[in-house]
Amino acid sequence: MVAVNTTIPKPATTTFLLGVSMVIAQSVLLREAMAAMGGSEMAWGLVMALWLAGMGIGARVGVLHGTTRVATHLPLFALALAAAGTVLLRAAPAVVDVSPGETMTTLHAVWLWAAAVVPAAASGGFAFPTLAGAIGPTGAGRAYALEATGALLGGTAFSFALAPLGTVATLLIAIAAVAGLSLWRVHPLLAVGLAVACGAAAIPIDEGLARAGWRWAGRTGELAAWAETRLQRFEASAGPPTALYTDGRFVASYPDPYSTVPQAHLIMLLHPEPRRVLAVGCAADGSLEALIRHPVEELLVVENDPELPPLLRRWYGSDFHATLGDPAVRTSRLDPVRTVAGERDLDLIILADGDPVSLRANRTRTAEFYRRCRSSLNDAGILVVRVGVSDTYLGGVAGELLAGTVATLREIFPVVAAVPGEHVTVVAAGPGARLTLEIDALARRLRDRPGPSTELPLEMIALLVDPTRRASLEDFVGAADADANTITHPRAVAMAVGLHEARSLPVLARALADLQDRGPRFLLWLVVGLAAILLATAASNHRRARALAAAGLVGAASMGWWLLLLATWQATRGSVYAEIGALTGLFMAGVAVGGWIGVRATRPARWLPWILGGGVGLSVLLAAGVGLWAPVPVVQILLVVGGCLTGLAFPGLGELAGGSSVRRGAGLAFAADEIGAALAALTIGTVAIPWVGMTATALGLAVLGLAAIPAVAVRG
Repeated sequence: MVAVNTTIPKPATTTFLLGVSMVIAQSVLLREAMAAMGGSEMAWGLVMALWLAGMGIGARVGVLHGTTRVATHLPLFALALAAAGTVLLRAAPAVVDVSPGETMTTLHAVWLWAAAVVPAAASGGFAFPTLAGAIGPTGAGRAYALEATGALLGGTAFSFALAPLGTVATLLIAIAAVAGLSLWRVHPLLAVGLAVACGAAAIPIDEGLARAGWRWAGRTGELAAWAETRLQRFEASAGPPTALYTDGRFVASYPDPYSTVPQAHLIMLLHPEPRRVLAVGCAADGSLEALIRHPVEELLVVENDPELPPLLRRWYGSDFHATLGDPAVRTSRLDPVRTVAGERDLDLIILADGDPVSLRANRTRTAEFYRRCRSSLNDAGILVVRVGVSDTYLGGVAGELLAGTVATLREIFPVVAAVPGEHVTVVAAGPGARLTLEIDALARRLRDRPGPSTELPLEMIALLVDPTRRASLEDFVGAADADANTITHPRAVAMAVGLHEARSLPVLARALADLQDRGPRFLLWLVVGLAAILLATAASNHRRARALAAAGLVGAASMGWWLLLLATWQATRGSVYAEIGALTGLFMAGVAVGGWIGVRATRPARWLPWILGGGVGLSVLLAAGVGLWAPVPVVQILLVVGGCLTGLAFPGLGELAGGSSVRRGAGLAFAADEIGAALAALTIGTVAIPWVGMTATALGLAVLGLAAIPAVAVRG
């Protein structure tokens, strides 16, 4: 019989609240990290690696030094540490001295990210083995299931109720709720006082943090407006001109008559009669007013975030509001992928929505999307893609990004050309298009359009289409040899993120170029090496070594499934920023179900080979791309299945690792699970998916799962 101290909450209750707290803290820090990296999903890998490493370290220490009384307060402590980590991430630009408009480079900020993430994670890991031991003989599996059940509730609450309130507001409200549930029996007045204080301070503190973050980023002017949408964070300065930032990255300055406007006119001149035009990203960069000066009959305005145009109506002023009110202008409420799929007989499609620094942004830079564009254009239609590299320097990752764009377009369009500039403009067309880059022809088209001719002097055309620079650029385009960018292999994301990183660390450009060539071979040898270690462990008679090796593999596989499914969701829907809590909750729902089933199994270790076999099957399904072409509910079901396999495995792993000691088995298995997941997050999230693709990554997980099956075979 386990004695329970009646002056503190029951261990089961605390474990449930720990799951609630940890998933909310994790979701907040993931969102903040994505915003700090310009919306890049590479933040998933880095943050999750740090988070899970912290959990693993905390669990290992908790095995030796944890007490039930200390563990009782750790759900609240984890949320408070996450709030401190959020402030640190917002202050990061000032700490690492980032230039205004630039986002942090990973190598400059990794130590700061560790300081923001690891303490909150370690507190949760520290509590787990103690709580598992206090629950009883089946504590390892029960604690795992209870924490997962709490994570399901916390993730759902985060996505559908808390996240729209703001980052710090979310954490303070979560602190109030957890305090009320955990402290009510012991200190009711303290619980009520803490809940009231947190609720009252939530909104003012979030506004204060937004203004402080603007100052810490070193941006000029005053913060005039900001908004958290389902997809990203927007900030705008007081104007004119109004500076617009998306996830900390400078997007545009409005108005910009000296750069944006001439380029917009030139793009419209590429087509002899642009009657029906679809423009992606042209609202944010302020070029709509130039586009509408041409004789268009319909200008369909699309943004990657459908919530942005209404915001810009308020932020950009009366001229922009009047432009959106023009009878020829129509604003789509859908994202670019679905909008393009629903259009036909377009004369011109303009993609000016920035480089693919994230899987969400990459949705409009894939071969699959370009095929949709080709189907939506008429026989004389033209596609224009703006690439954020200058023709004056096309070395390293900048050249790789441009070459990849050209190679991808060449798979779909027979004619591909490029226009020089600070941002290279790549133009693709079918054989029926009357595309020209000749100065005289462009000048004739300009003279025939009285509106634009007042804003674009004829002599400027020769500067915009400089023959010498264009010839040099055409030589590069003609010799471009790169692999296509696709949904399953988002090479452009790695290049775009690498381009940003290399601007601050030139040495990184060379490292990324090497990784482009050697990355696939490195990952292949990594899989072979790990498989050999697992097979060697299986040949050993050391029960605990086999258990810990298998626990590490289960942790790595579960993290791999989670990352692959999130990447699938982002690549097809682009809404992980809003739904990270709910998607994590679905995975944890599976963990909870699997954990409860595993607890009730007789000698759960005997089932481990079958569970790992199920994991191999799931990896094969992901390699086949099921989540990319199947309906949305299938992805949700796969998340639950991945979680269920993870939960089913843990009771058996705890039994193998600890023998008769529940606390030791739970702690050791949990630590190995988290460390394996951390290494997988770092490898899969930041290297494997962008550099070798989703298919190869999933197949690697399948191979490792097969190699681990002999290690968990119960003997005797």
